[in-house]
Amino acid sequence: MVLFYDPERGRGGLDKRRPPVLHSAILAATMSLSAVMTFFMGRVAVAGRYGASSAALSVFFGLSTVSAGLLLATLLWPDTSLRQWRAVLGAGALPALYLHFAFGSDPDRSPCSAELFHIVPMVAVAASLLLNALWVIDPILLVTYGGYLWAFVRLHSRRAYQFRSLGSEVGTTHIWLRIVIGVLCASLALEVAIFAELVRGGAIETSRPLLLSTALFFGLVSYALLGAMGRPSLFEHVYDMVVDRASKPEENEARSAPGPADHALVQRINSFLGDPIFLSDDALTLSRLSKRLGVPARAVSVAVNRVTRQSFSDLLNDRRIALATRLMNEDPDRSLLDIMYAAGFGSKSNFYTQFKRRKGMTPAAFRTQHSAGRCTRNQNSDICKSRNTHGNLGRPDETG
Repeated sequence: MVLFYDPERGRGGLDKRRPPVLHSAILAATMSLSAVMTFFMGRVAVAGRYGASSAALSVFFGLSTVSAGLLLATLLWPDTSLRQWRAVLGAGALPALYLHFAFGSDPDRSPCSAELFHIVPMVAVAASLLLNALWVIDPILLVTYGGYLWAFVRLHSRRAYQFRSLGSEVGTTHIWLRIVIGVLCASLALEVAIFAELVRGGAIETSRPLLLSTALFFGLVSYALLGAMGRPSLFEHVYDMVVDRASKPEENEARSAPGPADHALVQRINSFLGDPIFLSDDALTLSRLSKRLGVPARAVSVAVNRVTRQSFSDLLNDRRIALATRLMNEDPDRSLLDIMYAAGFGSKSNFYTQFKRRKGMTPAAFRTQHSAGRCTRNQNSDICKSRNTHGNLGRPDETG
């Protein structure tokens, strides 16, 4: 839903058909979800760290909301004069999405004057509309689309360095980036098909490529909303921004000596985290635990910080790694993939990162080392050798 199309193209049958109900419904739903994400990311942006990255994503969803609204207006009221301005919104949405990832390299990064370059496509398209130079708009948008798609691919190739500050959430960020690249590639192909259809005199309201493009973007927005609000394990790099910052204790609170209430609350937290079934839930978050305890998330965060001198996410990962190592010792033949899920990790990259951070080695190396120790004590080398061949997560570079 990016490329501009001349409003005079494909108008032959436009006024003779009723607006497509399915397409209108998808656009209305896309508008609603994009608006929710706009406000959600706006809230994240004012919470503190990663503010610039969150603000850029909020702008992207805001522009997408308006763009979907203008397309819906085009379908319902073909003579509206606002539809041509969708091209301006499209020229601004893609740079905003790129800046979301680019700013993610530094939690405290602020926009600088160099970032003003990214508004050039939007300004160029707006100027072309005002000057009635409509023939220039399609080439501008195609170059913009291709250029930013290449920029996204470059970010992906540098992902280990680019997103190193995200820590354990870097794996999820990579998935999110791959999804965005895939959606952009599919959208580009569909937009070219839409453009070709309109050039041939087709009607925009009956365009199947446009319907597919709308449905594709609706899926992207739904995934983002699902991850940010309903399934944090899919969107940790956004969810943690909001929860960790909103619940982060003030410096004077963190330095205060823990009181009886803090110790009592941490004892309740430890009881929950001591349950392997509860701990195995990869959607477990500070917010969800606080609801189970019936206390505010901030109170949980403050108590954990005062008593343990660490954040809730660090405490949670400590317990999950402890559970994983216990499961390895209890059942040496159990696969590491099964242990990973049983310990509450939703991705291999996060599991390996957290395990290596705490144990100084990969899970496979840890299993091999401890199996060798048991072999020395039990003098049962044949069985141990067979056991040491099991449990790899499919990463030959981390077998020990």
